[in-house]
Amino acid sequence: MKKTILLLLVMISAIAVTSASAFNGPAAKIALKILYVGYDPQKPMPAKLVWYMPSEKRYTEFYKTRMPAFKSFLEQNFTEVKTVDGRDYNVKMSDDVDVTIFDAYPVNLPADFNRPAILMAAAAPDIGMPIGLKFDWYCQCLESDALNIKTGHEIFNTPNKVNLTMVTWPTPGGFFNGFQGAKTPKTMPMWRVMTVDGLDEKNPYLIGMVAHGEGFDDSPDAEVISGGVCLKNAEAVALGRHGNYFMWGFAASPDFMTDEANQVFVNTICYIKKFDRKSPIVKKIQQATREEIDENIYRADEDLYQKSIIARKEGNERLKKMQQELRDKKAAGEDIGKGNEMFLKMPLTNDVQSFEDYLKDWEGADLFKQFGTDAKLYRAYFRDNYEYFYPSGFQSLQLDTDARKLGISNRSPLMLEKCISMLEKDENDQLARRLLTRYTNEKFITSAQWRNWYETNKGKLFYTEAGGFKFMVNTYGSVVKSAESSAAVSSSEKADGPTLADPVSVTARLVYDDDNKNSTVIIEADILKGWHIYAYLPKDSPYILTETLLELPDGAKSSNNGWESSAAVPFPNSDNMFVYEDKVTFKIKVNMTNVKPGSVINCGLYYQTCNDKKCLQPQKKVIVLKV
Repeated sequence: MKKTILLLLVMISAIAVTSASAFNGPAAKIALKILYVGYDPQKPMPAKLVWYMPSEKRYTEFYKTRMPAFKSFLEQNFTEVKTVDGRDYNVKMSDDVDVTIFDAYPVNLPADFNRPAILMAAAAPDIGMPIGLKFDWYCQCLESDALNIKTGHEIFNTPNKVNLTMVTWPTPGGFFNGFQGAKTPKTMPMWRVMTVDGLDEKNPYLIGMVAHGEGFDDSPDAEVISGGVCLKNAEAVALGRHGNYFMWGFAASPDFMTDEANQVFVNTICYIKKFDRKSPIVKKIQQATREEIDENIYRADEDLYQKSIIARKEGNERLKKMQQELRDKKAAGEDIGKGNEMFLKMPLTNDVQSFEDYLKDWEGADLFKQFGTDAKLYRAYFRDNYEYFYPSGFQSLQLDTDARKLGISNRSPLMLEKCISMLEKDENDQLARRLLTRYTNEKFITSAQWRNWYETNKGKLFYTEAGGFKFMVNTYGSVVKSAESSAAVSSSEKADGPTLADPVSVTARLVYDDDNKNSTVIIEADILKGWHIYAYLPKDSPYILTETLLELPDGAKSSNNGWESSAAVPFPNSDNMFVYEDKVTFKIKVNMTNVKPGSVINCGLYYQTCNDKKCLQPQKKVIVLKV
């Protein structure tokens, strides 16, 4: 009898577990009005989608199914659901609902938009960057699993209590690059969000988006909830909130989410509703944080340099092998494609960077004049001055000699207290005023005004590096004047060549042969030191391959031999990935015999720029050449 009862209890438990694993919505719908902004499959598919996948062959499929999938799922869980195509959306529509889910491009929101919103995958930077959100474009390379999860967070616990299935897997290889690598564990617990793998060559899916983690949660209006498996680092943000906006970096629609993820998504909608009319108080105006100094310390290492040289030589050997495999395929009559044809003609370079140039690139030419090749002097310099760096541009820092002279960390409120005291005592007041205006947004004139501001607000002060290395007053949830627009670069960065704001400068020219009938279109990309664009990628890579663009006038004919490029170099720690650095030239022959004078040639590049720590949004640059 006891055995029978025990068996019955086990069966009941098994049924209960099975039922709990399949999420078909709550017993009662949640009383919220939801607006989903996506792509209406009844309208023509736009040329540019907010989605991305290495193979475009499934775009049409997802265009037909994604909005219906969201609509069906949301209707199972909420009392009122509306959908609208992104091309027909206007901000007034969000005033009639509780939460808006943005999953389309382009959607332009005003800086003062304050209604609860969820930004899906690449919609997060596309919508967020123009208005200063911390959802910047770090890398469109988020895969299917979350990690570094704050499991106690509300989105995992209410209204659905979700018992996350955590599985320990090897840590993504990219997490070991840079200074963070030394403290990164070899394995990490991970939670499956999507039922598909975007990088599956046979059955590819959409790729998600991560934002920079550096400085993300350094203000009271923002929080990091989860990272994810990606090609960047463990700090990269996959799930996070900034003000009334929530970034859901994973690309799956509900029909491609796990049951647990579907429950968490419902919770996320409920959670962001709490931040209605609570706009961000910090605009992201600074990319480089103090972690840049950690990276400078890490890179000042001759052993690390030697490892990079070995990796370069090993990569060149892979390049030779890959080119030979393509020659063999071509000889056997196989069509290897236009991209591989250019790769096949790519010359091999054995040039390597000297240790001197390596240090100049990473540590700066000015410091190289002081320290030469003595790596330990660079490390000592950055460690000794660690608390005194501040921005010289959106993506760069400089030493603040004023703060160093004071001897107090520029992120300590004690610096403000000291400077105000100096004003009151008429003690080096010029230095004090420089520091007060440099590290706050205030413009007070008298010491009494500074003292009153400080004493009134010192319990509410916070320091933000993403917000510009500033002390600000925590007014989150109050009605405040909007901060200045984000992502502006200093005037010193504006130049005709590559800059930190735009690391690739593209030019083009048309060179005629002696007969004036044949010509060569030449496109040149000048790439800032430390950055690269992609020359060759494996099929499952989420990065963007550099494409040459050419639109010829009537009568012109390009050579059947196609484009040729200068040499690429192997990318460290990445098999079968090659990049262009410094300067790259693309050439193609064009017959101009039958072209009318005054015609134009449109040419240029479509590319993605990255360095070892970050990637920028893909860019298309077109140059008009007059015939």
